[in-house]
Amino acid sequence: MIKVAFATSKEMAELTRDDQMVFRILDRYGVDVEPAVWDANHINWQDFGCVIIRSCWDYHLRLQEFLDWVTDIEKLGIPFYNPPKIVRWNSNKRYLKDLQSAGVQVVPMEWLGRGAAAQLEQVLQTRGWQRAVIKPPVGASAHQTWATTPGQPRADQERLERMLAEHEEVLVQPFLEDIPTRGEWSLVFFEGQYSHAVVKKPAEGDFRVQAKYGGRVFKKDPPHRLIRQAQTALSKIEEPCLYARVDGIESKGQFLVTEVELIEPELFLRFHPRAPERFADAIAAKLNPF
Repeated sequence: MIKVAFATSKEMAELTRDDQMVFRILDRYGVDVEPAVWDANHINWQDFGCVIIRSCWDYHLRLQEFLDWVTDIEKLGIPFYNPPKIVRWNSNKRYLKDLQSAGVQVVPMEWLGRGAAAQLEQVLQTRGWQRAVIKPPVGASAHQTWATTPGQPRADQERLERMLAEHEEVLVQPFLEDIPTRGEWSLVFFEGQYSHAVVKKPAEGDFRVQAKYGGRVFKKDPPHRLIRQAQTALSKIEEPCLYARVDGIESKGQFLVTEVELIEPELFLRFHPRAPERFADAIAAKLNPF
């Protein structure tokens, strides 16, 4: 029986409810799955025939340590998903610029670097944006993500400068009015094949769709054109991915990508009755390719 590690964090040491469903299906398939906290000292990773990143939801707080761990597993020759090269690439939001250069429709962006005398108000005026959202280059779950406040350019500039004191650069994007009203799509794929989707909506008065900020999730079937456009984004990635979540908004018939989550995305498996089985089948296919 092959032994598989679902890599997780201390806070999610028993895995999420979604991953527990996949755990049980794989057990029926004869696959021995164990939760494994990625930074635990007592784990011998060579005991596993495969490592799959799941709820490592603290990686962005200790990125270099996390990437060093990924490299250590890679050097051991243990199959690792998603592939280490993709994990490293996806860990910095600069990947959005790569996708844009490859022809993917992404939300417009500006990168402001430390020491460049960056003036947020000037960026908004040049771009014609009424408001903007500012994000760190490395982040998850809207960590350190904030929106500008109309009529308070000085306070916004001071906040930007504090952020640039911590990060070498920050990402600035327009405030998307569609997210508070229509929500943000999340389309989930296994082995490049579309599985299911949800729409995430923020709490009243907020723009962040994560549950810890009061965001809500709804099962919804996207139009076929959105699926095709999300698949186009995935086709630009250098290596195939076991799992992927493509987030974006629908604007004037186009799917504008906000994020492509390839490290430790929540996959919203509980929102579709066949989704846990589809993920388990994709894992089993990796373990037994023939």
